[in-house]
Amino acid sequence: RVYYTGPIDSYFADLGWPKLEYRSLSFERVVREDTPGYFQEAAVVNHPQNVDAESGKEVNYTRIVEYKHMLNQTSDSTIYFIERSKDGGEPYYPVPNKENKDLYKRYQEMAEKEEGVTFVGRLA
Repeated sequence: RVYYTGPIDSYFADLGWPKLEYRSLSFERVVREDTPGYFQEAAVVNHPQNVDAESGKEVNYTRIVEYKHMLNQTSDSTIYFIERSKDGGEPYYPVPNKENKDLYKRYQEMAEKEEGVTFVGRLA
């Protein structure tokens, strides 16, 4: 048995169908000195509307991850990563539009017919 963990459209590339549209991410590493506590209240803070939850101001990022929370560290510094959505690059999230959903259904129908292969998604 084969467990396929890549994008489903890559598996069926030989069909010549259009590729699914994905969004990608860029990551900016930030090191903050003189931060004995935390930069933010939780390890992961999402900004799905591109608006800062505290200030209400528009921002150009979708998520900030501060790993110091997860490791239960005590330090006078902290490191966090700012995630920004972008076109192109590593496929992270499928674009949720009608055309993409319809195309995915076609790929899904092909996957159901593929004997000996289990499609488990790109994040497996």
